[in-house]
Amino acid sequence: MVDGFLGIGFWEILLVFVVIMALLGPRRLPEIAGRLGTLLRRLKMASYDLTSALTKEVEGTPLKQDENPLSSIKQAASDLKSSLTREVKDTPQKEDDSPRDEAEEPKTEE
Repeated sequence: MVDGFLGIGFWEILLVFVVIMALLGPRRLPEIAGRLGTLLRRLKMASYDLTSALTKEVEGTPLKQDENPLSSIKQAASDLKSSLTREVKDTPQKEDDSPRDEAEEPKTEE
């Protein structure tokens, strides 16, 4: 079976038309149809205006693109290395910082 407009068959459309004619009457039908057309036109224009405004906003603000991402990674690594080197140099060093073996007993003179 072939569906009609928006999946609605011919008989369903005819039934809706007959119900509308019975409720509104033939005199008011052109007036209501005109108002409905005006409303749909205004909605379409508002939708178009909103879409064009959003498109202009998005196109007007270019995203910042990193020209060379590898160079920024290398720069960050270099900064980190220099910071760590500075921290190590600034840390006071004791004479005996090497860890001792706990199994080794201290030598005593007899």
